[in-house]
Formats: sequence, structure tokens, C-alpha cells
Amino acid sequence: MFTPRNSVPLNWYPLWKYVLIVVLIFLACLYALPNIFGESPAVQVSPKGGQTVSSSMVSNVQQILNSSNISYRNLSSSTYDIEMMFNNTDQQMQAQDALKSALGDNYIVAINLAPNTPKWLMNLGAYPMKLGLDLRGGMYFLLDVDMQVVIDNKLQNTSDQLAQDLRTQDIRYTGINLIPNQGIQIQFRDPAVMSTAQSYIASHYSMLAVSKYPGQPLNLLLNFNQAALTQIQDYAVQQTVEVMRNRVNDLGVAEASVAREGPDRVVVELPGVQDAARAKSIIGGTATLKVMLVDEQANSQAAVKGNVPIGDGLYYDANNNPVVLKNQVVLTGNSISGASVGYDPQTSLPVVQVSLSGPEVNNFSQVTGDNIGHLLAIVLVTNSFNKQMLNGKEVTNTQTNQTVVNVATIQSRLGNNFQITGIGNSRAAQDLALTIRAGALPAPVQIVEEKQIGPSLGVQNIQMGSISVVVAMALVMLFVAFYYRVFGLIADLALILNLIFIVAVMSLMPGATLSLPGIAGIVLNVGMAIDANVLIFERIREELRGGTPVQAAIHAGYERAFSTIVDANVTTFIVAVILFAIGTGPVKGFAVTLMIGIITSMFTAIMITRGIVNLIYGKRSVKRLSIGI
Repeated sequence: MFTPRNSVPLNWYPLWKYVLIVVLIFLACLYALPNIFGESPAVQVSPKGGQTVSSSMVSNVQQILNSSNISYRNLSSSTYDIEMMFNNTDQQMQAQDALKSALGDNYIVAINLAPNTPKWLMNLGAYPMKLGLDLRGGMYFLLDVDMQVVIDNKLQNTSDQLAQDLRTQDIRYTGINLIPNQGIQIQFRDPAVMSTAQSYIASHYSMLAVSKYPGQPLNLLLNFNQAALTQIQDYAVQQTVEVMRNRVNDLGVAEASVAREGPDRVVVELPGVQDAARAKSIIGGTATLKVMLVDEQANSQAAVKGNVPIGDGLYYDANNNPVVLKNQVVLTGNSISGASVGYDPQTSLPVVQVSLSGPEVNNFSQVTGDNIGHLLAIVLVTNSFNKQMLNGKEVTNTQTNQTVVNVATIQSRLGNNFQITGIGNSRAAQDLALTIRAGALPAPVQIVEEKQIGPSLGVQNIQMGSISVVVAMALVMLFVAFYYRVFGLIADLALILNLIFIVAVMSLMPGATLSLPGIAGIVLNVGMAIDANVLIFERIREELRGGTPVQAAIHAGYERAFSTIVDANVTTFIVAVILFAIGTGPVKGFAVTLMIGIITSMFTAIMITRGIVNLIYGKRSVKRLSIGI
């Protein structure tokens, strides 16, 4: 009996499979490597308004630190910010205070944690995993959007438009007004006219539900139907998320998380930020936008001294320069449906392209058409809401800040689309576009929950999580090595490689963040990853007990256990997907590491272990396996 010349041995891998395994292991080790270098306290300095960093600014920062006798490990600069790394948090906080005091309000000075990863690894795109709030420390805010204010504002706009339309259609009514928390009330004298109005509203205002006003037969009560309420609510929460992301940018936190939670709440997480007062002052408020004409005849310096012309108001821009504006509001942020960055084809300079919709557009078009060649200003109105106890009751105090973000010359009549020029660079254009989109939120935002996690607690969580992973792996590896001998050592090597693969994938995924629940998912994967090898090894042992030759037993063990392994992992993966889809932050973190671990364990526990077994036992005569029998 002989083996045909072209036949393939039972336990043999072609060269390309070994090359693939080696390449993937090398890449996994490379991209998991940055996580061993840790992080250092850092301070980021960036100019407000999107200006670029100059060499003189870098020298100024160095001079401030040197004059304050604050030593730093490393100072690097990019196009838009300067970053300094320190040996401890005391130096970090001292540097932040010194830089804030010396640079003033025109610069953003934010504390952070910077990776110690070597530059050659960063040049290859290898960065450490992003750590969640519970591991890194920082600030957590839960915001509640006042939906009733949003609905009432929308109803008021609809009421104004409806009143105009009814007059145009010669449908006589005696009164129309908004009743807060109820809807729009329309009063009539004639039942026939009321019936005509009801038919007109039903056909032209499909988003409104029409009913008789209780106790008043000649009055109608209008309110948004459920579909319209859902759309308004989704839009308001989306705008809140954009507002918060814009404000987080002002904090200089690169790894912040802003996400919707439930129908009317938003979660903001700021890892590495310990300046609670500043974070709360930026996060805790709302913003809106208005467009106004500049009074070009007014003397701004005289207005600063109190001589403000009648019908005008005194405002300031981001650089604290006075601007006198006419009180008439040409356009509010409620009409802005979008804003994006573009480039002027003639000058190649960045512009912000603004899209409008709603009843205010006609008035905006008329006013701009009558004022071609004159100046138009965009004002950002920010309201901060602070809760405090007064006489045993919780009272909310509102502080309003109005800042002129842009002044431009009207070139032509403006309609549903116009562009803002004279911005400067693309970074400033992006910031302005974000501000315009974010500034359209017309409702107050209350901080209903806030937490501050110190960096020491984050370090403790990391240590405890690391210990749990190490202890779990050590116990599993010792048991498997003792029970399955050489095959157990092969499984242990695959288990270590599986952990490396999980860390590498988490480091490469841009949106993945490791948290304590994520570490729990990794610990669970340690036990699950070894299950595949246990199934294979037990199948091999069963074949050997039945008298099957060694090579055939190895082949049968891997082939026949494969379908069982796939079935078990697929069902677990489906559960992980469901957890990720319907779960909140901590549950999502657990689900992400679980899904990644399932995929990587399939590769390490099946392909890599079989490759090693084939190298040791394949293509040769073997009478006995070291598999614990």
C-alpha cells in the first residue's frame, strides 16, 4: 500500500497559510505594542477662532513655563495646537494655571493625557486603545432637553404662519394665540367659517391635529400630531448633540463622547478632564442664533461709553471689539437647516454655506435685498442655566451671553442659501459652520446628573482590571497545560495570541473605547477562547481511544469539532450584537470586546493551533500524542 504522488497529507498546511499566520501575528503585536508605554499628564494650548500655531506662540509658551519654573518632558506643536507632557499631575495643574493666566481668554488651555508611544509607531498608525471614563478619569454629564420649550417655539412659528395664511384665504377669525403646554387656540364667530378653516388646516397643515376647544364650541385647538412631535423631538436632540460637540471642541478634549440617550437626553463624557468648573460652565447651557443688521452710522466707541442710539444695541465679538447692531432680528437660528464648509471658486478661500427653511426666509430675503452693500452680523446667544437652592426650593438662574461671530457685507438678495465669506482659514470656517448648526437649538438644556472620576480611581480600575485578566489567564493556562500537556501548551500560546489580537483590534478601531465592562468581556473571552481547543482535544482523545491512527485522530478532531465550535460562537455572537444594538454605554463596551474576542478566538484556537500541531506532528510517523492520555 502506498500514498499517491499528488495526494496531500492529512495534517499539513501549505506555505501561504503559515505566511498569513506569521504576518497577522506580527501586525497584531505591532499594533498592540503602544499599549505598554502608558500615558503622561499633558496640557494642550490652542488659539480660539481656528488660528494656526506660529513659532512665536511656541516660544511664548516655553518662556511662560520656564519663567514659572515648571519643567516638562516634551513639547510638540501641530498646525492648530501645542502639547506639553509632564511627569506628574501636579506639574500639569501648575502649567495649566500659569498658561491660563499668561495667555488670557484668546487661547484654550485644556488638560489631557497624552500617550508615550514612540513616534515611529505613531507614524505607522499604531496608537494605544482609547480608555473609557471609568479607567481614565474625567467628567460625566447627563443632559435633559426641555422638549416643551421646543414644541411651544415651533407652535408659535406655526401660529404666525397660519394666521397669515388664513388672512390670505379670507378666512375670518376673531383671535389666534398660543396657550403654553396646550396648543394653538383659534376663535371664530361663525360655525361655517370655522368649518372652512378646519378643512383648510387639515389639507395644508398635515402635521397638526385639529380638535374642538373644550367648553368653547366656536374655538379650535391645534397641536402637533405624534409623527410631527417625534420629528421635532429627534431634531432637537440632534441639535443638542451638535451643540455639545461644539462645546467639547472648545475644551480641547480629543476623545470625548457625546451621544443620545433615550428620547430627550444626551450623555457627554470627557475622559481625562478634571477641571469640573470649566467643563460645567461650557456644557451646562443652551445656544441660539440670530442675524441682525449693523448700524454703520453709529459710533461704537461712543456706544461703549453709554451713548447707544435708539433702536440699537451694543454687542461684542470674540476679540471683545464693540459692534453696534440694529435691534430688528432679521433671522433666527430656527430657520437654519444646515451649514457646511466650501471654497470660493474665485479666491479659493474657505466660506460657510448656509441653508435656510421656514416662514422667516421670505422676510430675510426682503431685508437683505433692501440692504445690498450694507453689513450683516451673526450673533450667537448662549444661555447658561445654574440650579441652586433658595428658601428650600430649587431655583434655576439664567445667564445670557451674546457674541458677534461674524460680520459680512451683503452682496445680493439672499434666499434659502447664502454663504459667509472673509472667515480666514479652513479651521475657522469649520468652527463657524459647527457653531451655526449648533446654535439653532431653541431650548434650555439642564444638567440632571454629573459625575467626576479622579485619575487615581482610573489608575486603580486599570490595575484591578489588569489583575483580573492576568489571574484568569494564569489559572486557565495552568489547568490546560496540566490536563492536556503539549497540546495544552499550544492552546496556552493561542490564548496569549488571542489577547494580543483583541488589544490590537481595539487599538485600530476608531470608535472603540475600553471600559471596565469591556475588561469583563475580555475576561469572559479568556474562558470562551479555550472552549474551542477543549472540544478539539477531547475529540482527538475520543478518536484515539477508539483505535484511530494518530494522524487520522488529529485530522478528525479538528474537522468534526469545527461545526460545533462555529455553532456555539455564532449564537454567542448574535447575543453580543443584540446587546450592542439595544444596550447603553457600559453594555455596549462589554458587547464590543465580546464580539472582537469571538472573532479572534476562532482564528487563534482553530487556525493557529492547527498550524502548530501540523508543524510538530504532521508529515511524520507518530505513535503517541502528548494530549493527557
